[in-house]
Amino acid sequence: MERINIVPMPDKIEYLGGKFTVEACPLQTNIDPTLAKEEYILTADSNGISITGGSDQAVFYGKQTLRQMKGECPCVKISDKPAFEYRGFMLDCVRHIFSVDEIKKIVDAAASLKMNSFHWHLTDDQGFRAYSDRRPSATIDGSVRNRSEFGSLKENGAYGGYYTAKQMRDIVEYCAERYITVIPEFDVPGHCSALLHAYPSIGCTGMPVEIKTHQGIFEDILCAGKDETFEIVFDILEDLLEIFPSEYIHIGGDEAPKTRWKNCPDCQRRISQAGLANEEELQGWFTNEIVAFLKSKGRKAIVWNESLKSGLIGNDTVAQMWMDPKNHSVKFANNGGRIIVSDFFHYYCDYPYAMTPLNKTYKYKAVVRGIKNPCSVYGVEVPIWTEFINNFNRLCYMFFPRFAAVAETGWTKEENKNAADFCERFRCYSSILSQMGITAAPPHDWNPSPVARATGTVGFMNSNVRKKPKTK
Repeated sequence: MERINIVPMPDKIEYLGGKFTVEACPLQTNIDPTLAKEEYILTADSNGISITGGSDQAVFYGKQTLRQMKGECPCVKISDKPAFEYRGFMLDCVRHIFSVDEIKKIVDAAASLKMNSFHWHLTDDQGFRAYSDRRPSATIDGSVRNRSEFGSLKENGAYGGYYTAKQMRDIVEYCAERYITVIPEFDVPGHCSALLHAYPSIGCTGMPVEIKTHQGIFEDILCAGKDETFEIVFDILEDLLEIFPSEYIHIGGDEAPKTRWKNCPDCQRRISQAGLANEEELQGWFTNEIVAFLKSKGRKAIVWNESLKSGLIGNDTVAQMWMDPKNHSVKFANNGGRIIVSDFFHYYCDYPYAMTPLNKTYKYKAVVRGIKNPCSVYGVEVPIWTEFINNFNRLCYMFFPRFAAVAETGWTKEENKNAADFCERFRCYSSILSQMGITAAPPHDWNPSPVARATGTVGFMNSNVRKKPKTK
């Protein structure tokens, strides 16, 4: 029997018998408030095509399904709704910058795959990419590094740039038209070398800090003991809030070593005054100060799972799980919190297919082991960091089809998923990506053999893992 090939796989497809030609049939759309916000029903036969949704957003999703039905197709009734509320992708525009037009192409792909969240990583050790009216030095002084040394990817000469308020608003509006919410990330207290370069006074030592030219975890982080730190952070957040209307703002919290805090009289004074037990609790206190600020503005925070180590983060904050060997995310979820799943070993697309083959990404279960209530999993996110990606074609190669695999996990019920079937459907869908200007990795690269995986992993690690300098 002929079938239609849709990515992500719909919840239910009924074949009605007979065929129709998509381009020859009129389309009628309706809103039915008894359906869920993202739920739609698509009926297509020789009499016409009807999409009924619980909202305009749901009708939009029905149209994305219809877009994949071309020429002569079997008559069908599709009843469809998502498995998870949050279905996102993350793009790092710090290590390497992508143009507004390039970002829009990725957004178009995300919309066609029924994703609804764009996590935009805008600040880090290697640059500050969001322009701040209130603190322009953060961007003007913090956006240009001297060179780039990301493993084997070395680029001589200054590298910099940032997104203006107008450009960021343009992205927000473009996404909103496609029912995608843009969630900016301002990463604190760690990964702040670029901000500290502009404002060294809010570091623990007060000494100049260079914008980093390579990947890594760095000891200089924001001082939690100085009030000036919060003045600057809140000013930058004010600017972001004026541009990004999202309910959530991502405030990072990952990979923040405490060496400076342990030796900082201001941080130690803060620990004593706040009645905290240690530096880990100081990070929890620091995070909660920002959470309280966001709450005063009617917003909420998302944090990386390291922020949960303090045990002080409230359930109104969402935790993003990426690498969590001690299962803080699971404990947080089981105590009433919500998590976004973006597991490093399965969903990170900046690593080669030898390390993370498509089947590994596709088969990963979003309701991770130990979760008692599946509803505590807010959703899934596919991240891509760009230390080793400096052009759009490479970005697309690394992102797709793994991007689509995570989108299917976010939308499709686990019992309706099938890895081999997904690969066949993606081959059909890839023509739509091509129309958007996106070239996916070829099928022979998706699932390397065991030998190719071993050699590819070793080659990547040898080329890109930064080696410590030799000492005498």
